[in-house]
Formats: sequence, C-alpha cells, structure tokens
Amino acid sequence: MTGLPNMLTSLDFLNQGSAWPPPTELERLALYKANRDLFEGAHEKVFKDWVRLLRDDQKASLEIILNWPKRLSTLFADLLLGEPPQVKAGDEGSPEQEAAARLIEENNLFNAAYEVALDVSRFGVGLFKVRYDGRAIIEAQTPLVWFPVVKPDNVKDVLYHVLAWDYEETEERLIGARQLRRLKVEIHERGRIITRVYDITSGNISAMVGEEQVQETGVDDFLVVPVYNLSTSDRLTGLDDYSDLDSVIQELEIRIAQISRILDKHADPNLVGPDTALEQDPKTGEVTFRGGGKYFPLAPGDQPPQYVTWDGQLDAAFREIELLMEQFYALSETCAAAFGNLKQGLAESGTALRRLMMAPLAKTNRIRMRFDPALKQVLKVASALEAAQGMPNAVKLEDIHITWQDGLPDDDMERTQIEVQRYGAGLTSLESALTRLDGLEGKSLRDEVERIRGEQRSAVSLNPETSRPTVTLPAGE
Repeated sequence: MTGLPNMLTSLDFLNQGSAWPPPTELERLALYKANRDLFEGAHEKVFKDWVRLLRDDQKASLEIILNWPKRLSTLFADLLLGEPPQVKAGDEGSPEQEAAARLIEENNLFNAAYEVALDVSRFGVGLFKVRYDGRAIIEAQTPLVWFPVVKPDNVKDVLYHVLAWDYEETEERLIGARQLRRLKVEIHERGRIITRVYDITSGNISAMVGEEQVQETGVDDFLVVPVYNLSTSDRLTGLDDYSDLDSVIQELEIRIAQISRILDKHADPNLVGPDTALEQDPKTGEVTFRGGGKYFPLAPGDQPPQYVTWDGQLDAAFREIELLMEQFYALSETCAAAFGNLKQGLAESGTALRRLMMAPLAKTNRIRMRFDPALKQVLKVASALEAAQGMPNAVKLEDIHITWQDGLPDDDMERTQIEVQRYGAGLTSLESALTRLDGLEGKSLRDEVERIRGEQRSAVSLNPETSRPTVTLPAGE
C-alpha cells in the first residue's frame, strides 16, 4: 500500500515553521468538532447554512432539535456496557484475578470504557490512555488531540501516537504581561514517552520551550490503545455513525419545525366580513375591528362575518416523516424497538425482543469485536506498567478472558424454562445451568449446588412417597 495523502507518516509536522494543526488533519478534526456539536445538541452550528436556504429572510434557526445523534451513541454504548462484562484473569482468589479486579475498581474502568464507546460512535475512534501515578491510571482520551503517525507503506502500522494540544499561557514581564500560545506534545513510542512544549506564532510552530523530557515506561508497547469503529483496509481511523445520517436528521428537524410553524400560524385564525364591521379610532384615525359581542347590522347583500378556515393538508408531511424514520433505522442499523417503541404483541418474550433487535445487536457485536482485544490490551499494559515502575505486589496479567453481555433485559421465566427442559432431558448439568442463570462460579457455585441437593434430600426424607417410582402393570396381572 502506497500513497497515504491524508495520514502523517513522520514527525516532520512538529518541525519549526510547520502549520498547526497539520493541514492533513484539518478535515478529520473538523468532522470531530461537528459531530461533537451534534452530540451536544448544538445542531444550528452544523446545519445552519443548509437551513437558511429554506427561508426568505435568511435568518432561520432550528426551532426543534431532534438529538438523534446523542440517542444513537448512548444506545450502542448501553448495549455494549450497560451490563458490565465479566473479566477473568485467573482462578478465583488468585493474585492475577485480584490484580485485575483492583485495576477495574480503582480506575472505574467500565465508565471509562463507556466514554470511549461514545467516542467510537461520534468520531469513529476512541482512545484509552494508561499512565502511572503511584499506580496505573486508565482513562479515556479525546481523539481531538490525537495525531497518529503510520508507516508510509502500511496505514495499519502505527509508529507513534502523538497527543498534542494548544493552550494560552500568560507571561509576566517588566513592561506588562502578554498572552502566549503554547503547544504541548506527548510522543508515545513503544517503551517511552517524549514530552515537548512549543511556542505557536501566527499559526505556526516556532521554538521549543525548554528541553524535551523522556520517560522510559519499561513496557514494550504503547500506553495509548485505540478502539476503531467500522474500518476498511485503506484507512486507519474508523467511520463515524453520524455522517450517513446528517441529511436525514436535517430533513426531519426542518420538516417537523415547519409543521409546528404552520400550526402556530393558523392557531389564531383571521376574520372576514363587510366593511361596516370596521371602526375608525378617533385618536389615531386607524380603521380597526373591535370584537367582544358587538352587533353588526347587515345591509342587503352583505355577507355575515366569518373566520378564515384553513386545511393544512399535512398528511404528505407526516408520510414523509415516516419514510425518513424508516431510512434512519436502516442507515443507523437500529429499529423502533431499540428506542423503546414497542407495539403491543411484538415482544412478548425475550426471544421475540431479540428477533426485533437483530440489526442493533449485530452492530453491537461488531463493536464488541474491537473492544474485546482493546480492553485486554489496556489491562495487560496497565499491569506491566505497574511492574516496570516497581509498584509493590504488582502482578503482570497475561491470560485475560472477557465474558460480554448483550445489554437486553433478561426474561427470567423464559431462561428458567429453557434450563429446566435441558436439565430434564439430560443435556446439561445442574452446575452449568446455575452458572448461566445466576452467574455463579467457584465456591459460590459449589455451595449453591450442595444447598439444592441437601434440600432435595430433606424433601425426600420428609415425604418418601415422592421418591417411589410409579409402576404400571400389564392388563390382567
């Protein structure tokens, strides 16, 4: 693979005199900022030019915000992490399992993963960052400050994860303070991190401030772990969830806003009638109509006063909204049931609900395929960093297994019936059934099995008749 016009292939973009941000990254950063505005409900910042074309006064503003982008991102994050996955790094009570549980609890890992899942939906990529401050710290990092550097011949092979952000700093001088624009850069390599600070002058990188700092991590891997959305062979960053839906959401918002404007306009109808119903104000000379129960005599041929009635003919508008929603569900890989719009009789069981949710569950599985190795990598890197930094009792994690949930509410009656039928047919054991139903394992599972069997023995001893087999004799005996 050659020719990567929109990717950074060296650290030359940090050279003195280079423009900041790098020109190759402007389109990506603009997309991230627009999608962030959509997620936060500031749709007028993204759709404003398109909306103005529909208005003669050129001063249109979105009156109704349908924040489908936010709802879409939270939907898939909920399906992925609404039920926290189970992480197993060793046997129950082993040092590895306790170390994994500590890392998850101290870092509130699944909340950080939820933030990364939102970024995967919004931007097409989410980032975990691991650092050491007395212990390993795992946190979500915004892709707005991420500048990956890849090999010139392979877009998938990352050489550096560069995290860079500019900020304002006040410099005190004898003749008065002045505002400086600074750029802080973290260059993440395998095994070390280089930190630099630059001055930015007129939009270009100028001199480095101070000396660069080099931190040896002792870990033979990056401390930045990306998670990509749907990706292809010719791109590193994933595709976001919003771009395909922009035109549909724009049209939905405009159409509903127009319907609302029409209904408001005709909520107070106008009155028509003969000119004898008008009066002239003696002070202003303005000819006006005064209501309030006044009687108007009608001359021969005059028409009685009447209100102007209006038939909006909005059926076509509502049919368009239905069509747009169908397209929204198809393009977003969702369905009405995913957003709680369940018609009576369509999801009377857990199996029926899962059939309705086939499309969003398939997309969640695709995202899970990206998150599973990333979470494992994050835990391995965090544990290796603690060991390399000499943290007491640090344990390196090597073999990690994650059991994911589907995020849907469980139908306990249906699940229990299935396990009872399988157990009665001899197709599963009591231990396996309890593991699937209650998530028990190890000592807890053994104790529960012993309690159940003990209760069964007690029931048999109290009522021996229940244990006697029923024998049917042949006729005539």
